[in-house]
Amino acid sequence: MDVAVCWFRRNLRLDDNLPLHAAVTGHDAVVPVFVLDDHYLREDYSPPRLRFLAESLAELSRALEAKGSRLLVRKGPPGPALSALAQETGARTVLAHADHEPHGRELYAGAGEALRREGVALRLLEDVLLLPPGSVLTGAGKPFTVFTPFSRRWLEADKPAPVPPPVRVPTPPSVLDPRFPSIPLERPRAFRVSGAPENPPGGEARGRSLWREFRGNALETYASRRDRPDLPGTSRLSPHLRFGTVGIRRVLQEARETWREAGAEGRRSVETFVRELAWREFYAGVLAAFPHVLTGSFRPEYDAFPWLRGQEADEAFAAFREGRTGYPIVDAGVRQLLREGWMHNRVRMIAASFLTKDLLVDWRRGEAFFRERLADGDPASNNGGWQWAAGSGTDAAPFFRIFNPVRQGLTFDPDGAYVRRHVEELARWKAPPALLHAPWTAEAPPRDYPPPVVDHARSRARALAAFARLRARG
Repeated sequence: MDVAVCWFRRNLRLDDNLPLHAAVTGHDAVVPVFVLDDHYLREDYSPPRLRFLAESLAELSRALEAKGSRLLVRKGPPGPALSALAQETGARTVLAHADHEPHGRELYAGAGEALRREGVALRLLEDVLLLPPGSVLTGAGKPFTVFTPFSRRWLEADKPAPVPPPVRVPTPPSVLDPRFPSIPLERPRAFRVSGAPENPPGGEARGRSLWREFRGNALETYASRRDRPDLPGTSRLSPHLRFGTVGIRRVLQEARETWREAGAEGRRSVETFVRELAWREFYAGVLAAFPHVLTGSFRPEYDAFPWLRGQEADEAFAAFREGRTGYPIVDAGVRQLLREGWMHNRVRMIAASFLTKDLLVDWRRGEAFFRERLADGDPASNNGGWQWAAGSGTDAAPFFRIFNPVRQGLTFDPDGAYVRRHVEELARWKAPPALLHAPWTAEAPPRDYPPPVVDHARSRARALAAFARLRARG
């Protein structure tokens, strides 16, 4: 009997799962497995992500049981764990999704070497991205570092179609025997964390439900509502795309179906949404080609930027991460992050600009804070967003483009509904939006809400002076 191991990592679904599809259609029997390694126990692997992962694995386990199979859980490192499983089951192939992030590459290098020593092949299939890094290049054959020309080339390229879920996942009877070794999902300490108070629910069913709801109610108005954190205008699919509880090929296919049936505004909105998928793949390509961005600036001259240090920086960062800067739109975003393990994308940009430019705190501290709190925590997108805001990244906003947090609040939360939802001290304050977004200007501001930690005009001038010093260094 030809047995294959299907190694689940960030494709925790049955629908549109290319490694699982290849295993089921190309082999007599399939052994599904998730390997729990120390990567999931690191301090910066956020509790919201662990909660989401645990729920997604539990649902995947139930879904596989319904297909006549079983999800095994083994303790890592993956190389020894998979080699042992192959020996126990007689498998000669391990199938998994390709991963172009530094951690994934390192993981596969070690696992591939261990499996080769046992005569087992590790077969990696593209399942996380529509187009793998390196497939969309400039005319000179180099990776794109500017989004607009990348997006044009990416949009023109053919994309693969989704694959159907398996009708059945044939699994060796010995593996189905409860005595066959597997770690119960409820046992690992990492899977017992509570996550954020209102953590995004994990699992394929929830991902599909979110996508259906967004597609039916908000996709055709996405272009006009996506920057409004007070409105339900975005998909909230980011953690599902990160853990693969929805298939990216399925999302694109169904978005295109909506485009075909939509009017002019709806088509423009679908096109805007698809361009956001292209941003995700652009940043994935940047990380794959320039892995140093995880710890340093894409533009190396910014590593010499005069960020604040010492107590002043620590106090500013503490006010930011507690959501007590005195700027309501910034505080609302941070408190949403702490409560939900998610933050609206427009507010992510506002918050990142405020920390790096108003407070002059190193972008790496903000990026790490988000990574520790987000349920998605995609390293490429999180890093790319922070470096864009700081001016240090590829295709970044110029450093002199500094968001005014009051103006941003009035523009994108015009009635103050988002601020009132997330900043308890302002929720019942009867003030017009102009005061709500700048409460220190009121005659009698709420006593329990902090005054602003900086004056925006002065901090903007300070940031521009710091940038001028950097440029003067050449």
